[in-house]
Amino acid sequence: MKRSMSPGRLAAASLIAATLLALLPIPVAAHALGGVFTLPVPLGLYLVAAGATVALSFVVAVVLVRPAGPVASYPTRPLSPSLASRSLIVLQVLGLAWWFGTILLGLVVDPISPFPAVLFWIGIWVGLPIVCVLIGNPWPALSPFRTVFTGLERLARVIGFDRLDVGLRYPAALGRWPATILLAGGVWAELILPDRTAPTTLAVLLCGYTVFTLIGMILFGRIAWLRNAELFEVYLGWLGRVGPIGRRVVERQTCEGCSEECDPSHCVDCPECAVAAEPGERRPELRPWFAGLTEVGHIGWSDAAFLVLVLSSVTFDGLQETAPFGLAMNLLFTALLPVIGALNTVLVVQTVLLLALWLAFLGAFILASWLTLRMHDPDRPPADLGSVTGAYATTLLPIAGGYLIAHYLTLVIQGIAWIPTLVADPSSTVAPPLDWMPISAVWYLSVGAIVLGHVAAVVLAHRRALRDSARRPILAGLPLVVLMIGYTMLSLWIIAQPITLEPGTTPPAALLR
Repeated sequence: MKRSMSPGRLAAASLIAATLLALLPIPVAAHALGGVFTLPVPLGLYLVAAGATVALSFVVAVVLVRPAGPVASYPTRPLSPSLASRSLIVLQVLGLAWWFGTILLGLVVDPISPFPAVLFWIGIWVGLPIVCVLIGNPWPALSPFRTVFTGLERLARVIGFDRLDVGLRYPAALGRWPATILLAGGVWAELILPDRTAPTTLAVLLCGYTVFTLIGMILFGRIAWLRNAELFEVYLGWLGRVGPIGRRVVERQTCEGCSEECDPSHCVDCPECAVAAEPGERRPELRPWFAGLTEVGHIGWSDAAFLVLVLSSVTFDGLQETAPFGLAMNLLFTALLPVIGALNTVLVVQTVLLLALWLAFLGAFILASWLTLRMHDPDRPPADLGSVTGAYATTLLPIAGGYLIAHYLTLVIQGIAWIPTLVADPSSTVAPPLDWMPISAVWYLSVGAIVLGHVAAVVLAHRRALRDSARRPILAGLPLVVLMIGYTMLSLWIIAQPITLEPGTTPPAALLR
């Protein structure tokens, strides 16, 4: 007969859970701020106003946005080719030093040093995605895997080999599922793995990923592996489409044999051509923000799963600072503690909650996409659900970009300010304070980034509905608009929890005086 847990054991279990969560080496809090902002009006009004703004943007899009032509059209301005070539060399050297320097530091610095964690978790894992959203994707030049593999190819030719890779055919059915699995593993390591900030742990993780990536490139070739399976290539490539700097192919032969079937006269940020192009075969150019998302090619289930995981992972990170998450942790912890022990219970519960959130987001998005698909024009051959879900999942990228800025920008600023101190003393464990930054400015920046991201997503989704369901685009777009309004309010609520107080509320610190 199963025994119920006594009140004493229940209290002890809760205490153990809280203690373990406190002792796990959690990186610097995402907002990196110690203060709170007392809202001038109740939080509920902010949430309603934000949701209403997104709804109004749909009405405006219905009135103003017109069906697009077969080729996306927007203003561009080419950047200096000489500046681009010089930047390429600088970024290649920086990428090698950054990646392998982090590995070396992880092997030689004091075990308490946060330096490797700052370089990777703050600099690469959350810093580069924000750079992609605000500026453009630097990874094609920064990638240490491209640079190392190119060097190995040249060495192989000197020795007498025609090619370095074995020439195995990458299974088309795999799509980008390898990158999706690697993203899930990276998110788990960032948010759940014990000792994830320990220097040796990071060094082992990065060494393992480097070897894994180079083996994949040797087996399946540089283009196939980077285009489908290399996590940072896929992740930053998607987010780079949000930013104002794109790369246009200027040599038509670059697009020959491209599985995306891109137009050589208008090939911008094509994921396959981006990998296949040699230096000088693409030119950087300025464009409006979000314009890169109007030129998405072939996408399917793996892309949808990847993009929804991007959004759900940053949401999970924010949810960990909320009371409902703590309640769910305690409920599951008390159920599993007698079975698998304290530490394993914390890891299992967090993993289950992360997976459940991803699947819930994915299920909701698939349902909305299915409803949209039901509204397709009857005189056009219907697309399959996978391609429709993948196509509309790309409209989530502005939302993900806005949430990344709202949730992590202050952490990145703190990490940059921390680096000079860590160079002088790698064992310095005290992050520089950000008390010079008004908490009210952080709140309003967060609100603006989240709302703007959702507005852009609504406009992009309506633009696609005009193309796929021209007879009834309003009905086709409604399921996704409802979903986006709901997520606008949810994400703002999550962002508000650690940094805001309701009007008339006394800050906890004041109660202790």
